[in-house]
Amino acid sequence: MGTTRRDAERPAGPGTAGARPARPGTAGARGRRPAPRRRPSRATIVRRRIVALLVVLAVLALVVWGVVAGIGALRGAANAAPVEPAPETSTGPVDPTECAPRDLEVELTPSVGGSGQPVTFAVGMVNDGEVACLVDAGRAALVLTVTSGSDRVWSSGDCAAEPAERRLLLDAGDRAETTLTWSGARSAPGCAGGQGSSGAGTYRVEATMDGALLGGVTATFARG
Repeated sequence: MGTTRRDAERPAGPGTAGARPARPGTAGARGRRPAPRRRPSRATIVRRRIVALLVVLAVLALVVWGVVAGIGALRGAANAAPVEPAPETSTGPVDPTECAPRDLEVELTPSVGGSGQPVTFAVGMVNDGEVACLVDAGRAALVLTVTSGSDRVWSSGDCAAEPAERRLLLDAGDRAETTLTWSGARSAPGCAGGQGSSGAGTYRVEATMDGALLGGVTATFARG
């Protein structure tokens, strides 16, 4: 009996079973509050405010620029001159112009009859140009002149016969022909009378149109 009491009063040793001592920091850590956040420094706050201000200023600048650009565009559209429509180009046929003497290839052929007979001249004209043109084969424009040496014997323009005007349309490469007749009598400008008649001999004839020599063509013939 005594032994049992002593054992009960003896303090527990290191190896005896009993309550374990609490670990430091375990029980108190469960009820501890989280540490408060650190407030940003004054320099950080100032930087953030500057960045926010710059963003606001940039947005305002874009808005102002857009408004100014829109007003300028409206004013430019209001002040712009009205666009006039381009004149319509005619697609119809173009009126042909007069044939230039350089564009006419001329053939001059005299036909001599017997002694004292009239001489007939055949005048052929070919449009050697690239476009159609008008040629006047009338007696007033197309003139034949007969000479013998330096002697001017006769000209169809001195006493022009009808038709005075005979306009022909020649396409490129087309040919027109007309004939003129010389009776053998001499003539003078203004159709003065009493000029006499020509004698037998060798003569030369050339053709002009409106005063310009046609193609530089001349023909020589003999009259008995």
